[in-house]
Amino acid sequence: MESGLDIVSVVGGSREETINRATFMTARELTPSGVHLTEIDIRDVPLYNADLEVDGDPPAVASLKAAVKAADGLLIFTPEYNRSVPAVTKNVVDWLSRPHRASALASKPAGIVAASPGHHTAAGVRDHLAISVGAVTDRLFEESLGLGEVRDAIDGGRFADQALRKQLSEWLDRFAEHIRSAAELASSQ
Repeated sequence: MESGLDIVSVVGGSREETINRATFMTARELTPSGVHLTEIDIRDVPLYNADLEVDGDPPAVASLKAAVKAADGLLIFTPEYNRSVPAVTKNVVDWLSRPHRASALASKPAGIVAASPGHHTAAGVRDHLAISVGAVTDRLFEESLGLGEVRDAIDGGRFADQALRKQLSEWLDRFAEHIRSAAELASSQ
């Protein structure tokens, strides 16, 4: 790979040992050569409230925005709650959408990965989250990744199932290429 990519990630669940954290941990092992995947801690990000912006962003929000601005791309790992976006995940997107038209997420390549314990592949959350993220960035990777039947595939906090590992690895390769293409497009404008 020509140059390294720094991708920041949000794991949109409140629990420490979620299947989406296992998905993130596995993704860190499977990133293509030269791609660095790091997690942004969102535990202290308050619920979005425009009144909190009046005197500047709260520290956790300022850190979140700075990390996203400095990165080459954002990767969101999210669970699906009631066939839609969990409040924790949506809250991060809402903060990243501010200020309007000059946000940390504006024109930032972004991708969505959702893992589910059941046989479905979290299509609801992927579709709904794509609407929110796509409203903020014109660089959303249209190919979100949904992984089903993940719970029994985890061992030691990571995927042990080789088919799931392969699916995630191949998607990460395509997402990295999406980021590179977005950077080439931006530099040619």
